[in-house]
Amino acid sequence: MEWFTRSMEEKRPVHCTDSLRLRPSQAAVPVATESIAEPMPKYECQRITRLKHHNHRFTTALALLEEHAGYLQSGKQDSRALAFRKAACSLKALPHPLTNIEEARTLPHIGRHSLEVIQDILEDGFSREVQDICDGDFYETMQLFTGIFGVGATTARKWYETGFRTLDDIRNDSTLSLKKDQKIGLDLYKDLNTPVTLAEADIIQDLVKSEVQKLQPGVTVVLTGGFRRGKTKGHDVDLLISHPTEGKETGLLSAVLARLRGKDLLAYETTSANTYDPSSVSKKEYTMDHFERCFSIFKLDKSLISSTQNAKPTSESPAGVVKEGTSNPDRPHQGEEVSLERAGGTASFSEGDKTAEKTWVGRRVDLIIAPASQYAYALVGWTGSKVW
Repeated sequence: MEWFTRSMEEKRPVHCTDSLRLRPSQAAVPVATESIAEPMPKYECQRITRLKHHNHRFTTALALLEEHAGYLQSGKQDSRALAFRKAACSLKALPHPLTNIEEARTLPHIGRHSLEVIQDILEDGFSREVQDICDGDFYETMQLFTGIFGVGATTARKWYETGFRTLDDIRNDSTLSLKKDQKIGLDLYKDLNTPVTLAEADIIQDLVKSEVQKLQPGVTVVLTGGFRRGKTKGHDVDLLISHPTEGKETGLLSAVLARLRGKDLLAYETTSANTYDPSSVSKKEYTMDHFERCFSIFKLDKSLISSTQNAKPTSESPAGVVKEGTSNPDRPHQGEEVSLERAGGTASFSEGDKTAEKTWVGRRVDLIIAPASQYAYALVGWTGSKVW
């Protein structure tokens, strides 16, 4: 962490001396022990966190509580959501299954509320609080509406309070004035709520890289986000674009978008300009918001997609969450069964709707342009994870 902060101050990667390296006790965590020999490091970047960890039944419950707290829309609830997320991160870093509440008390960022949830699961096999949220109308509806591209928690909550409960309620209400991205989000609901596979991400990366390098040889296009951390599925594709010569990335985004548009590969796009200024301190909450970027929906030709993408997940639903059908135990709302029935009669889930007639599928793709001097920091930031 100290190396990172010093590098930020110097505006370049500094030489890594012994004083900046992690001590042996921090650098490695035993694979399997009866108890934790050393206290777990406080910061996420100091821990080894495995993709396939041992405590899904707890982290799934905490992820649901985090999501629910975010739906409640208040400053206090935001802090609650962060508390649940930090607690889940500590459990993911635990190198063995948690079996007693006393060990949970020794882990960083496990607060009182999270401890109560963990204890319920240890004693009863599930959390009553999580069960009640899953059974409630509010959470299920908020999941459905926030699954629409361009719709955040505030808009979804407003629709819920108005009395809307299905996607058809939104489609058929003449009083609603939907934005362009929200209309596309409704049309492509099934596409955009189907996890992107690594095979698809690789295809999209190759398509973008091919077009970018025709414009500017030497450009790098790196797949970041969860895929760079080793995941095989995600909700979107993040591509970091840069050139080793500072300044040659200028104007590249608009040029590559024009080429992609000309090949009819974009269903939607919105861009934000570069506001990075090395002479001033950022006042934005997220420094990465300064980089020039485009949020888009790609039209990915079905003929290019690997046949393996349709293989159904075989992971079992963890005990921490009662709902079934979850394909990703840490993102219960992405399961194939969850909330689909709420779509309504002509919703885009049905096999006979217009999305089934397309020769392409919609996939969310974020293009980020980073100057050479900021590339290393952008790569770390966009690789994540979110808490890191």
